[in-house]
Amino acid sequence: MQSAKPTRLLLIDDHPVFNDGLKTLINNQSDMEVCGQVFAASDVLPAVQRLRPKLILLDVNLQGSNSIDLGRHVLTAYPDLSIILLTMYNEPRLLSDARQAGMQGYLLKDSTTETLMQAIRTVLAGGTCFDLGELKVQDGSFSDDFAKQQRLTFREIEIIRLVREGLSSEQIADKLYLSAQTVRKHRSNIYFKLNITKVAELIKFASQNGI
Repeated sequence: MQSAKPTRLLLIDDHPVFNDGLKTLINNQSDMEVCGQVFAASDVLPAVQRLRPKLILLDVNLQGSNSIDLGRHVLTAYPDLSIILLTMYNEPRLLSDARQAGMQGYLLKDSTTETLMQAIRTVLAGGTCFDLGELKVQDGSFSDDFAKQQRLTFREIEIIRLVREGLSSEQIADKLYLSAQTVRKHRSNIYFKLNITKVAELIKFASQNGI
């Protein structure tokens, strides 16, 4: 009796280290395989059309794209697909946006391998994975309006949070799969936008605004 073919997954993340790590984890499973890796928003639809995956793991921070809108567009064109949004943001609003866009899951990037595989299998079986134990409501209220008011990007908000937790630029780079130079540039942009010059001022800003 011939065994069933592994389910095909497409990875969409512009950080090669994370993308490759995810590929290794998934390809170690007997019931699933990575059929392709995408690193740019412009390549997503051509890859879906060419590779015909069953499920997509989509990074929320894909450069040059709004991943929520991108996911919605993909699902409109390919309604039989399933999408799990991968993110570092434990934000209820983003989770709600992903659900409203028609996605089947919202998963934190620092989840365990067991949680990741369970989420994938749940979605492949026709379920959803939005009710995550790791998802916490942050103190205070973060919203797109707040970010726009401060001219901050989601990545900058993410870095502010990690600075508040006491992480160095090198530690932040390791956690977000960025170079230390990129993190330092983000921090410089944050200081400029907020008109501050010291870490203590940034931490105070984060505390006052619930970041």
